[in-house]
Amino acid sequence: PVIGIGTNRYGVGDDQNARNTLKEALKKFHELGGTLIDTAPTYGSSELVLGDLIKDLDIQKDLFLASKVDSRNLAANITGYQESLARFNTQQFDLMQVHNFKDWRNSLALLKDKKAAGEIRYIGMTTHMPSQYELMEQAIKQQELDFIQVNLSLANQRSSSERLIPMAADQGVAVLINRPFGGGGVFSKLGNTSLPSWSVEFDCESWGQFLLKYVLSQPGVTATIPGMTKIKHVVDNIKGGTGMM
Repeated sequence: PVIGIGTNRYGVGDDQNARNTLKEALKKFHELGGTLIDTAPTYGSSELVLGDLIKDLDIQKDLFLASKVDSRNLAANITGYQESLARFNTQQFDLMQVHNFKDWRNSLALLKDKKAAGEIRYIGMTTHMPSQYELMEQAIKQQELDFIQVNLSLANQRSSSERLIPMAADQGVAVLINRPFGGGGVFSKLGNTSLPSWSVEFDCESWGQFLLKYVLSQPGVTATIPGMTKIKHVVDNIKGGTGMM
């Protein structure tokens, strides 16, 4: 499925009310066929919270679970990787990524070793900073990546679609899109503006779906991971991945 969940707002710790809201969102996501969940150790307590919620819902077998190594120290990444496995009570991640090029050569070598050992299905690199796009192009050409994760939004950041995403597609590298809304502030700008009447021509019912369909229509894009913490956002965003693009 082309709509996944980004979880940098899932670090709610032991707040049971917040956990219950997130649990209902995850439950609806699963019911609607969603599978991809992207997280990272630096997202506060998100991995810990997700591990608990996924266990409570008993849905892990149906998920495509992605996380990251995100330290500039190799020893810390080795420890963090093992902690991530423990938080999800798993022996294998579907995707493990080097986050924002932190100590990226050593980090990527670590992930390649873990992939060879069967602990990781796919490896990748992530960024949300255009200043790192040249590095990402270098990694795509030289490092035999399975995935990249990069930002793209009609609202305020389209440059990754010019060279980076087409290059990944040419190399057979899958592409995950983070920040498809360009930051939450875009909705306050759009809130008083009606959708254009012609948006019905591509099965679009909301500005959220409009932005998602733009991202998903770019050649080479595999899936996108908007943040979703409430049921209404899950329902709306999943629709953004269906119908005409």
